[in-house]
Order: sequence, then structure tokens, then C-alpha cells
Amino acid sequence: MSSIARIRLRRDTAANWTSANPTLLAGEMGVETDTRKYKVGDGSTAWTGLSYYIDGVAVRGQISKTTDGNITITTQGVYVTTGLTATLDTDTNYQMVLGTSDAFGLKNDSGATKLFRCYGSIDATDGNNSTLGVKLAKNGTAIDASECRAFTVSGAQEAKLVTSWMVELDDGDEVSLFIANHSGTSDLVLKRARLIAVEVRA
Repeated sequence: MSSIARIRLRRDTAANWTSANPTLLAGEMGVETDTRKYKVGDGSTAWTGLSYYIDGVAVRGQISKTTDGNITITTQGVYVTTGLTATLDTDTNYQMVLGTSDAFGLKNDSGATKLFRCYGSIDATDGNNSTLGVKLAKNGTAIDASECRAFTVSGAQEAKLVTSWMVELDDGDEVSLFIANHSGTSDLVLKRARLIAVEVRA
């Protein structure tokens, strides 16, 4: 009769790990029993200084805005940043942070170049029968191939704009959402928006 060897990993709640703040041995794993996240030690860094091990995580960052915001339009058909500040979903900010040059953007903070599938959506209106457009932007430059257009119809109905594109970001690069009014220069009211970055792996 053969016996199967078993190992038991170090484990505790997130609060207890933070409170004790131990230094894990190189290659030693510590599991948070309440969050199911884990860290791997390097032999010299205390628990709170280690990053979570994220190999199994695909979504690297997500930001959103669910309250109204005004977007200034000065030129018809020209794509501009929303000028609004998004909220970073802290449950998904694995190696990405809120943009610094565009507050409605995600910044690669991983220390490496990574390829992302970026998904963006904006619901907006100018109160008229207008065509609005959305594009992803990298470091403040719109990605033309990612353009999506939608019509607002009458009665201040919202145009529902959705875009998706593969974007390679070096460490420190940002991806954001740009919008345009193709029917005039009326300012836009953003009702809600979201931007998600999912890492693409070979």
C-alpha cells in the first residue's frame, strides 16, 4: 500500500498576517484564509512588503465612474479625454494603478512590458440627436482602430459606446478612454463608464 505525502502551507487571516508581519523563507508560501490570496517569500522581505502572487489573475485593473460628469467639447469630431476622475476597483488592481496623466486611465505599474486586452464602455449624451464616438488611448494618443460610434436618438437618450483592443504597455504607460461629439460642439454628460485591462499571455 503506497502512502501519499502531504504538505500543509502556512495560513492565517489577512489581518493576522499583517499584524504578525513575518518574513517568509525564500520560496515559502503564506495563504490568507479569508481572501484566498497568497504571497511567496524571498527570505528577506517582511509580509507587508511582499506583493501578492498573481499568476492566476487575468484582470489586472478596473476603473469606473457611475455618477454623472460633464465633458467639455470644443471641436466637432475631435477625440478628447473625459477630464473626469475614475475610481479604481481595489479588488482588481494587480500591478495597475489609476492613471496619473489621465485620471480616467489605468497605468501599468508592474515593472515590465505587458500585453493587455482593454475593454472600455461609456454611456453619454448631449441631449440631441447626435453621433458620439469612443476610442481607447495610449499615453494620450487615441488608437484609431479602436473607434466605436453610437447615436443618442431624441429626448436626451444615452449613446452606449463599447470598445476593445489589444494594447501593449511598457512599465509606466497608461491606457484611457477618449470621447468625441461627431454632430457638433455641445458638451457631453457622461452617465457611467468603465475601463478594464486583462493581461494577455502566450
